[in-house]
Amino acid sequence: MDTVYQLHELNDDPHSLVGARCSYKGSDGYTRIILIVRILHCAERDVGHCSIVVEVKCECTALGCDWHEKQLILKVCFPEAGSPIPEKMLIQEAKRVAEHTSELWALNHLPDLIDSITITYDDKNARQRNIKTVEETCEGSIMYITVFEELHPLSELDDLTDFAQVFYDILQIHRWLYKCAGILHRDLSIGNIMFRRIEGKVYGVLNDFDLSSFVHDMGKGPASDFRTGTRPFMSVDLLDPTWKGGHLYRHDLESLFFIMSCLACRYERPGVPAAEPRVFTKWFSGTDEEVHASKTVFYSNRFSGALPIQLYFAGFTDWLDTMYYWLCTAYEGRPQIRRLPKLLPARVQNHQSQNFSSRNTPYDWNTLGGIFTYTDMRQLMSSFQNQPLETRWESGGNPDH
Repeated sequence: MDTVYQLHELNDDPHSLVGARCSYKGSDGYTRIILIVRILHCAERDVGHCSIVVEVKCECTALGCDWHEKQLILKVCFPEAGSPIPEKMLIQEAKRVAEHTSELWALNHLPDLIDSITITYDDKNARQRNIKTVEETCEGSIMYITVFEELHPLSELDDLTDFAQVFYDILQIHRWLYKCAGILHRDLSIGNIMFRRIEGKVYGVLNDFDLSSFVHDMGKGPASDFRTGTRPFMSVDLLDPTWKGGHLYRHDLESLFFIMSCLACRYERPGVPAAEPRVFTKWFSGTDEEVHASKTVFYSNRFSGALPIQLYFAGFTDWLDTMYYWLCTAYEGRPQIRRLPKLLPARVQNHQSQNFSSRNTPYDWNTLGGIFTYTDMRQLMSSFQNQPLETRWESGGNPDH
């Protein structure tokens, strides 16, 4: 019979864990045997937390196990001292708000958390006996184990309109979380954007709330202002050691732009990397300072040519070129607002001009002087290749629910 490990006692390299069977005692007191099917993510370039995400299958044979034969996602996370609020609490609060306000559409775009337990150690060295998935810089004596329903990664999509709908969904649920549930995600990355299918339709799901914070707590402690994110997708500001403005809502919007740019420019098609040398490589291998310098150059070169979008993803050209122009202009114009030349599509130009009616107001760092806003992003992303996408939510109410 194969050896069955205690989950918190494994000490192998994470990629060697595939095929291992582990004993897991859930919050309900029920002990289950789970098989590690594959490694989905190891924290290699994340800033602010350390985790491993694996696909597991419950192999319980006892009667009464409602996990039996289900494919599930298990995440092991080692938070640093003073880390943000546990993911479980944030997801539960978001779902409570959705149900209390009858904004039930939001539930389709949030992960379904099945179980969560916390293991506390008596000494920090105990972590050395656990799964080797953490960077040496991570410290602490707590291990979170969280189990979710199985979701699907972006690489499993094969239709451009489905990609666009997922990104538009993420824009909306991220805004709803911020405005209605008072939660700022703070770690948008290509691995944290997933999807589920309901009656054949695709719904984007915003996943992984390990680094998220309640908006009302921002600035009240060291954890809330700690620079967080996944380095290739982090805002230029958050990679800048001189930035003192904290983590803003707008920084997550910038991350969404970087996610879509990396997907469209670094992959020939879903899951198939483009030929070497791939663009933006330094974003994935450099230090904070190197990535900051590279992205600063990226924003300063807007007239050197179009974004190198791969042929398969050419449908995203309008979205990405417009966002790229907004961000280049906004960063170039700080701290004063500059008039936009007439280079944007007319439908964006007309709406954008409203942001420049007054030049005597204080500079708005939350929107880069009114140039980079949710309103403009929503207007741009509500249609794809001249076809409307499904709008799930509008401020003040959802017309579909």
